[in-house]
Amino acid sequence: MKTLHANIFVWLLASSLAGGSLVACAQATTGAATASTATTDPAKSQLLQPMRQMMDKIKKLQPTGDPDFDYAFQTKLHTQGEQDLLKQEIQNGKDSSLKQMAQTLLTATQGDAALIDETLKQLKPSRPNQAFTQQQSRNVQAMALKLQQGGIEDKLTSDFDKNFVTILLDHRQDAIDLANTYLQYGKNATLRDYAQKLVTKAQTEMTQAKAALPKQN
Repeated sequence: MKTLHANIFVWLLASSLAGGSLVACAQATTGAATASTATTDPAKSQLLQPMRQMMDKIKKLQPTGDPDFDYAFQTKLHTQGEQDLLKQEIQNGKDSSLKQMAQTLLTATQGDAALIDETLKQLKPSRPNQAFTQQQSRNVQAMALKLQQGGIEDKLTSDFDKNFVTILLDHRQDAIDLANTYLQYGKNATLRDYAQKLVTKAQTEMTQAKAALPKQN
């Protein structure tokens, strides 16, 4: 019981200091990815920065093992990363349709963030599941590897809008992977409904983003 209380305290403290961050057991080597030499091309760096900041937060703490509690923190940080990415497109993108899409998505994520924050107030880590932790850890590690040298940065060009779509597609696929893993183990009705809708919504967003690509120069 003392251990459980200590874990809860650590999580609540970390939430206030790091915006509710959750680590998902990414290997120590992934830290080198975010510390790697940043590109000087604004068309790349302005979009990669929010993704790397998101990963830094996700890697700060060890998970409690409780699927509901841990996924809520993961998706909270992942949503914050998406919001920061969308804001970059809104502020710096040139394609009007992509900028409008980004604004629409940003509005939707604000509702998602509010739902997750409210749900987190009702959760306590009490049901550890090693299988969930291991599988979700692999998802997060895969996310971190994409941000290492030789990952997504090598796919980017000098076109800001195309880069936005490339990164958004990866981010939404990551959201689907996290949600699908949670749905195998999670019990919280609100989070399960959120995760199920997120999978469908993310797939739609990916289709919309791909459709916008031919409009790019």
